[in-house]
Amino acid sequence: MSLVHVAVDAHNLTRDDRGIGRYARAVLSRALRDPRFRWTFVVRDLFPNRTALARALGAEPAEIAVARRLPRDADMVWFPWNGTSLRTDVPSVATVHDAAPFAYPAADARRRATEQNPFVLTASTARRILVQSRFTASEVEKWLGVDAARIVVTPLAADPVFAAGTVSDDGLPAALRGKRYVLHVGAHDERKNTGTLIDGFARAFPGGDVTLAFTRRPPALPPGAVVIEARDDATLAALYRGAALVAVPSTYEGFGFPLLEAMACGAPALAARAGALPEVGGDAAAWVDDAHDAGAWAEAMRALLADDATRAALAARGPARAATFSWERCTAQTLDVLHAVATQP
Repeated sequence: MSLVHVAVDAHNLTRDDRGIGRYARAVLSRALRDPRFRWTFVVRDLFPNRTALARALGAEPAEIAVARRLPRDADMVWFPWNGTSLRTDVPSVATVHDAAPFAYPAADARRRATEQNPFVLTASTARRILVQSRFTASEVEKWLGVDAARIVVTPLAADPVFAAGTVSDDGLPAALRGKRYVLHVGAHDERKNTGTLIDGFARAFPGGDVTLAFTRRPPALPPGAVVIEARDDATLAALYRGAALVAVPSTYEGFGFPLLEAMACGAPALAARAGALPEVGGDAAAWVDDAHDAGAWAEAMRALLADDATRAALAARGPARAATFSWERCTAQTLDVLHAVATQP
């Protein structure tokens, strides 16, 4: 049986530190072990760095085939970066992580077109579209007019470093030692709804007895807040484990890595009942029904930080819930789709 030759758009594989990059590396590092496939990683660099690609995938450089153009003998191409980046006659599969450029369109027409075009190209060319939640599947149908039969849901997972455990005060950054803190992980664009969290936190804890910790600096750092750089996953896992509460106020998520990682680490989590977050959290998280209601966030945070038993129950349920998500299953589902597209008549 001949191997299926998959060309992968790998232009951002070594640089993307967001959830999308984590997803691509997690799947591809496992996919390299599947004997049905051979892989070519297509990059845009004038001098491709094979060693960096191999390191990102936990492989040896000799195992990595790199090219600057799609190979002529490729059976198919996979675009993992939220849409299709180029038009090709080769059968293609694209991953759509969310439809944020349509739900939150840019005001400038040129920027809006630039952000939306990869999705429009996906809708017109991709044989199959991979998404990570039923919510995103519905968004692809809604905004792109794609038939549900072309969409395959492949839920993501937490990396093994995100696991339950204890963290000593010495294991935390100096700014958090001896303090109770609410943790927010990730970016601060409009759909992350950080401003509502900040407003709710200020109402809940005006006396400064609780700290609000961010892993990235918000546009305006409020009183009683700190920014802690999570320089690696081990540091981030420690921040989760030490948190009195992890807050996920996003109004629009295609999946929600911070919520899943918090649960995997046994951290009590409070999230907005929005986007794909309920699919991820289930009964292992506490919920705010109106994501934009700062008063509701204040009330929920106050109540949870005053209720050790409820937070302990959430912390206990989190790892079991997180364990239902698997990179091995996500990879197997992805490879089944790639193989089917490459071999269909």
